[in-house]
Amino acid sequence: MSNNQPNQPPRPPASRSPYPDATLVMHRIEHKHSRQGLLPPPSTSPRRVTPKRRWSLGWIALGMLAIVALALGFGYWQIHRLAQRIVVADPRGPAITSPLLGANILVVGVDIRRDRPEEGIRSDTLILVRLDGIGGWANLLSIPRDTQVDLPNRGPSKINAAYAYGYYHATELYGDGVSAEQGGMAFAADTVSQFLNFEQRSMRVDYVVQIDFDGFAALIDALGGITIEVPRRIVDEAYPTPDYGVMQVVFEAGPQRMDGARALIYARTRHADSDFGRTERQQQIVQAIVSEIRQRNWFERMLLLPRILDAVTQTGDTPAVLTTLPLANFDTLLAMGRLAANLDPALIGRYRIEPGTVAVRENGTNLIWDADNVAALVNRWLTPPGEASERARVQVLNGASVAGLARRTSEELSANGFTVLAPADAPPGDYPRTVVYQAGNAPFTARRLAQLLGAEMVVGQPAGVYSEAEIVVILGRDRTP
Repeated sequence: MSNNQPNQPPRPPASRSPYPDATLVMHRIEHKHSRQGLLPPPSTSPRRVTPKRRWSLGWIALGMLAIVALALGFGYWQIHRLAQRIVVADPRGPAITSPLLGANILVVGVDIRRDRPEEGIRSDTLILVRLDGIGGWANLLSIPRDTQVDLPNRGPSKINAAYAYGYYHATELYGDGVSAEQGGMAFAADTVSQFLNFEQRSMRVDYVVQIDFDGFAALIDALGGITIEVPRRIVDEAYPTPDYGVMQVVFEAGPQRMDGARALIYARTRHADSDFGRTERQQQIVQAIVSEIRQRNWFERMLLLPRILDAVTQTGDTPAVLTTLPLANFDTLLAMGRLAANLDPALIGRYRIEPGTVAVRENGTNLIWDADNVAALVNRWLTPPGEASERARVQVLNGASVAGLARRTSEELSANGFTVLAPADAPPGDYPRTVVYQAGNAPFTARRLAQLLGAEMVVGQPAGVYSEAEIVVILGRDRTP
């Protein structure tokens, strides 16, 4: 009779492995060693679990500080190494003040890498920067290259000839051991100080930065490019080429990303309008450079100066940038750090000596500016940015086709302390919303006005509008009763 249960299949025979069960073998070994006294008796208490080691907040903070210190040290070493190539002594003597406490810095754009020496040295860009590191603000003042000044042994001359005169007479003006570039920088600074009558203010141009075309392009490329809001379409049919020819250049209106080569063309083109339009574009580029720096985090900013210095020192045997700024000094680095952290690019004061701002008369192609008007403009340039220094005029244009709307809005703005010009109609078009246009150097006033009206603010002149006002308001249908 079978031992199998009904309806249950027989069990399969057990497989016989040539290898013993590992668990059974270990059990036998432990039992044998335990009997011989080689293993301690098994513990009945629960097993102790050793916690994983954790880093305290103090150690983490110390590590982060060490990393920052190493980065700062490396950055300072890089700055000190590269500064030795581009920082030169000022033959006029040490500066009166430092960038941290408020200094006047002259930026001279030159073209000295020319293969036609008979054409002389060109210095067509003169921008004076008022830099206040503690206050965290900066103002720009552009001086037209055709401005008339008196030069030694030459009499009435254009101000852009001052650099060339100092370049070719460096030893005569400042003594032995002074290079041509140092002489050009120093004499350009002295000439600008004299033109702006700084001596009566117990001031001078404290520092000079000389930059040529290669250095300009290298600086912008080191930033990865800049973004420019082109206010209107520009067509220059005679832009000069490196081989002394001409070509056509076109810039469409609107925001554009530019590398160094493209930004250089934008800064130099002038045949589509004038030298005054060119100075406006040059100030735009300065503002865009600051904006590009501000978009980076603090660690990237910390390493940015060495990267820029490295870029501008790789442009040839002679550095494309020379400066009397003591870049490796602590107060200079602190001033630049504070500006990078606090300076709003939209609030950089942008002033230009130009008709409409300063009375002018012509002596041939030379421009003779009214001294009192220039002094008043310098007072504004020396004043920290704000509504009081802007003295902005506002003009209201009616785009809503409602009779009397521009007049009533103008009266409302005048009651709120704005300086208002006569109202007028906007050019034909559809204006669904009110827009405040910052056409001139008045960012603080434009912002307050936009807040008061609940309107959008746009930098630039509205299309088809020709107004003397720094701010133009076009009323849209949203302002109708």
